[in-house]
Amino acid sequence: MADSMHNNYRCGRVSISWLSCALLILSQLMPGATAALAQQPGAKLGKVEFEGTKHLTNAQLLAASGLEIGQPINVAALDAAGQRLLDSGLLKKLSYRLRTVNNEATVTFKIEEAIGIRHPVIFDNFIWFTDDDLASAVRREVPAFDGTAMDEGTMTDEISKTLQTLLNEHKLAGKVEYMPFAYEGTTKWDHLFTVSGVHMPVCVLHFTGTANVAEERLIKSSKDLMGKDYSRTSTTTFAGIALFPIYRELGQLRAKFGQPTAKPQTTDTCKDGVEVSIPVEEGVVYSWDSAEWSGNKVFGAKELDETLKMKPGEVANGLKLDQGVDAVRKLYGRKGYLALGLKSIAVFDDQASKVQFRIEVKEGPQYRMGNLIVKGLPDNQTNYLRGKWEMLKGDIYDAGYADEFFKNAFREVFRKIVEERQTQGKPRPEVATNVRLNKADLTVDVTFEFSEKKDQ
Repeated sequence: MADSMHNNYRCGRVSISWLSCALLILSQLMPGATAALAQQPGAKLGKVEFEGTKHLTNAQLLAASGLEIGQPINVAALDAAGQRLLDSGLLKKLSYRLRTVNNEATVTFKIEEAIGIRHPVIFDNFIWFTDDDLASAVRREVPAFDGTAMDEGTMTDEISKTLQTLLNEHKLAGKVEYMPFAYEGTTKWDHLFTVSGVHMPVCVLHFTGTANVAEERLIKSSKDLMGKDYSRTSTTTFAGIALFPIYRELGQLRAKFGQPTAKPQTTDTCKDGVEVSIPVEEGVVYSWDSAEWSGNKVFGAKELDETLKMKPGEVANGLKLDQGVDAVRKLYGRKGYLALGLKSIAVFDDQASKVQFRIEVKEGPQYRMGNLIVKGLPDNQTNYLRGKWEMLKGDIYDAGYADEFFKNAFREVFRKIVEERQTQGKPRPEVATNVRLNKADLTVDVTFEFSEKKDQ
């Protein structure tokens, strides 16, 4: 929407362009001024101003507009400039004022920046260039690029075009593709740019910064990466899932894997492959200080500490801690607390190389045994199974008993069922078990469902 030189002149949403609308208003105020601008070839752009900037610079906005000082100025040029600014996604709103003196035009854009809709840009597998090379190339065409991209507008399209041009200029095969990349289990996501259509298997792998863990161990634990097409996002995810537990077990709970870098490898043993380097910050080896419990009523801190089995002064083994937390859940499960919530916050003392965990307990309601449901068996076998199940309706539900029954007593029940069916010439059945929590009445229904075994 274009404002004239006076606020009481304003165009509504009509079919003409916003600049044409502005010029229409200007013609009402200063007859002949618009004709001079639109028709005189001598009118040139002398100055472009931006009002309302907060984060963006005038230089970034001028570059995004496509305008150049000294160029001939006309309706089409200004109209296109305003549209480019809006399409960039950098701005939420835009209006302008225009004045000319001695055939020199000054345009003042009044803007409102778009906020809160940027996400990081990830160059996933551009192995022929550094990130700085790629960022510089993008900035030449998208001056407002700062490592992030707007979620709306055409910025991601512009980045894709620029990257494709870069590949073409270097006679590199491959097609640039873009997609929003969401991280599983989080609300985090990035703008991901990849090269498709090029085989780039990982054949050399390095880890830099290792000390407590041998590089050879990390390489051996990364065999699933070898021979696969390189991807920065996949490699980063792999390191967090498969390699970080190595450090957690050693008490290096804050170890970090940096962003992988990659380059083409053309040796005889790795022809047309990729050499990948992953930096590691191993960090401090922490010893266990204590657990600080809150919200627990059913069990005291001493009993929870004994169940956790972490001893003061020992290495803060993250995997052992996980097992201890699981044991606490099972402890509560034996008392019918099946909706237990545990939230832990690590408090690190780097100077003393110690860690304390503050663990908030939300015990939730206590569940009782509901219905024992048996499907697909004749009455005699149903009664036999029911006779072996000792937890009665209304008893506090013991999740530990249920686990033990499935693993132990049920085997004997199932063996009896199979033997009886064999005497009847019937095949071995399939069985499915299901434990369902009823939140309305705080009961648990346990179901055994038997069916004819499907043909393989």
